[in-house]
Amino acid sequence: MRSLLTVSVLLLVLWALPAQAAFRIEPRLTLRQEFTDNLFLTDTNKRSDFITTIAPGILLTYDARLLDLELDYGLNFLKYLHNDDEDETRLKDIQRVRLDGTFRPERDFSVSFSDEFQRVTVDERRPIDEESPFVNRANRNLLIVNPEYRTRRFGIFEPAVGYIYERIDFVGPEGDDSYSHIVYTDLRRQFNPRTEGILGARQRFYRSDGQDDFGRSDDYNRLDLTGRLNYRFGPALSLSAGGGSGWISYRQRSNEQALLWDLALDYEPGPRWRSGILYRQDFVQTVDRGLTRSRRVEASFDYLERLPTRLLVYARDEKFQSEDREDRSVGTEVRVSVPFAGRLALDFSGDASIWRFKPENEDVLRYSAGLAARYRIRFGYLSAGYRYRVSDSDLDENDYRSNLAFVQADLMF
Repeated sequence: MRSLLTVSVLLLVLWALPAQAAFRIEPRLTLRQEFTDNLFLTDTNKRSDFITTIAPGILLTYDARLLDLELDYGLNFLKYLHNDDEDETRLKDIQRVRLDGTFRPERDFSVSFSDEFQRVTVDERRPIDEESPFVNRANRNLLIVNPEYRTRRFGIFEPAVGYIYERIDFVGPEGDDSYSHIVYTDLRRQFNPRTEGILGARQRFYRSDGQDDFGRSDDYNRLDLTGRLNYRFGPALSLSAGGGSGWISYRQRSNEQALLWDLALDYEPGPRWRSGILYRQDFVQTVDRGLTRSRRVEASFDYLERLPTRLLVYARDEKFQSEDREDRSVGTEVRVSVPFAGRLALDFSGDASIWRFKPENEDVLRYSAGLAARYRIRFGYLSAGYRYRVSDSDLDENDYRSNLAFVQADLMF
């Protein structure tokens, strides 16, 4: 019920705040009817069903001198024609909440906060379909509170100290509940209008109810010492590069140490298109498997005008710290929108990825393609579409295929 409490408290706060601010309310409603021929994403004994979705929601924004707030609250009712035991009508299942805000009582001090209740993927080795409401999915609430003191009183130097409280709660046993206390400091220096340098230190105290396969706690303390350089070559090209070291001190396991670094190169010559290259190496927290030592490289291209297009190519490597497991993948995603005269557009989406799961050496090919027609009306959009999805593993019991067709109305008031 934490999400409902968050909404109630926020509404009371907004009611009490001064009226001299920009306050906006945007209600919405989504109605959807879909058919799937593989509800549980299985290789055998497939079960088809019709699913009805009713999803009302509201977006509230408040913008004032001392306080910025944005609340996105929605309900997602699901009704299954042939599998009514999967119906989702209880409040703890149907809520979707995102709250973001910043409180600035004075120039150098701020308190940022966010609270998000959403459905997330549990394990990428298991069947994955972002449109499936329950297969390999879990409800997660993520709360972050971040008071920070950052002074700009020293000219080219900008020191900061801060604290972050982070709490993760799952509805059900699928994920590991946890909380973290984080303290950090950094020093920024503006060398010239194009160049900025940052030195920083961060200490995290992580506590969780998760355990590894031997019953050892996932609790750890983590120290990061890093540096970063931001440089703008010109109006269109910018570089951000960071590096350092991270130390993981487990309470019941051997300690870990690794180099941390990332590099991002972005090119945006004008309003028509942009592209970028990114590399990141870091420790990443999973839903229920502790930390991974993660490496990711990706390249993206976006065309923004007459024929909006998004192309992404990536490669990933995840080495799990609490068990003998490694997941590798390479893949691509593409999105294209083709507008026609008047209010009609066709949206194409596709993705393909190749996975290797160690130590089993299981190889998996996953791909999907979808096409949807979208028609703009006075209060939103009407759409109808189809998606085909395949996961082809060299272990036959891990294969699945699915066909999904839908009609949908997205109404905004």
